[in-house]
Amino acid sequence: MHQIRLYQSTWADAQRLMNRWGAWGHYDGSCTAASCQYAIGMGTIRYQNPNAPRRAWVEWFSAHDRFNLYEWLGGRDAVFYASFTVHDGTIWRTGSGIGVTVPTRRIRRDNDWPRSLSISAVSYQRLHRTIENWPAYMGSEDELAQHPYYKVGRPGGCEINCQFEVVYYSTHTPPAEIERLTSYNFSCFTQLIACSHIEDLLPASKEWHLYDDPYSSSPTVPIPPPRPESSSYVQTPIPPCSNIPVWAHARDARFVLAVEALTKIENDPESDPFVAKVRVVTSLKEPAPWLSGAIVNAHPFHGNEYTSPPEESEDLVPGRRYIVFPVGNDEKHDILTKDSPIKLDRCGVLEDTPEIRRELEKGFAQNDTLNP
Repeated sequence: MHQIRLYQSTWADAQRLMNRWGAWGHYDGSCTAASCQYAIGMGTIRYQNPNAPRRAWVEWFSAHDRFNLYEWLGGRDAVFYASFTVHDGTIWRTGSGIGVTVPTRRIRRDNDWPRSLSISAVSYQRLHRTIENWPAYMGSEDELAQHPYYKVGRPGGCEINCQFEVVYYSTHTPPAEIERLTSYNFSCFTQLIACSHIEDLLPASKEWHLYDDPYSSSPTVPIPPPRPESSSYVQTPIPPCSNIPVWAHARDARFVLAVEALTKIENDPESDPFVAKVRVVTSLKEPAPWLSGAIVNAHPFHGNEYTSPPEESEDLVPGRRYIVFPVGNDEKHDILTKDSPIKLDRCGVLEDTPEIRRELEKGFAQNDTLNP
């Protein structure tokens, strides 16, 4: 799978992969050079690929409810999958994942669920939640300051019996970086000393620190020590907006507008100091609901004094032109219309300059017509 080059690997390359994996691969519906979603899956015990041949000893373990004995003797459940999507003759999307159980070293009691480690990696054209995939566990835009080609996340409830991380990487991520983000440690399936932490399964995940809290539950520490009363929460410093590449904002944004800030009526008792008036000059990405020439309310980020360091407000100065990244209608509960105010998150305002425009075009060029 590491040989795949997004937008470059051809239908012939895809066919060679399908022929190689045979019964371990599967697709639903039709699979042609115009459109094909193909997945490869393999695993042990509970995670056997239903499309692959079954082993007699697995059937015996299943029929006699002896999976716990298998784990007590050192066995562990493991699963791996990989997928790719062909569109218009080339491969446009890839994904993969790996999971393994953590043996308990004893006969399992009632309601004693196995512990597990899992990691998935999937390519997106926009590193942002979409209507089609709004539950994605994506991290914040601040991550792009450190690694603009990918985001990582985890579900909030996966702690006591599991550790689970997801990597979302851009379809234009350099191949060497994709390989690093998906270089899973397959020795976790068989090594004598079982893998017990998520970074054992994917060494690259060690730098993300998603499961580093010593006072939180984990597969190996189901009941952690109590957090000392004197222990205070240490907040990760928030990077300045200038550290996030403009092209990364442009790639991920649903809408990008050029606007002109207008002067508000002085001494207006109904005027909100946190709301600005803007004239929409033009929409630079996708047909936005706001029409060119329309005058609408804008809600820029007005700062946060409780962060470290404190975040400054992003004011719209009357008479100046800006590039803004409105909060798009990627969530089902917030559908935008031409009358909707323009809501702006942190890092949602840039000066409208030729240099910024050139960086925007670099980001736009990384989008395609396939969602997500």
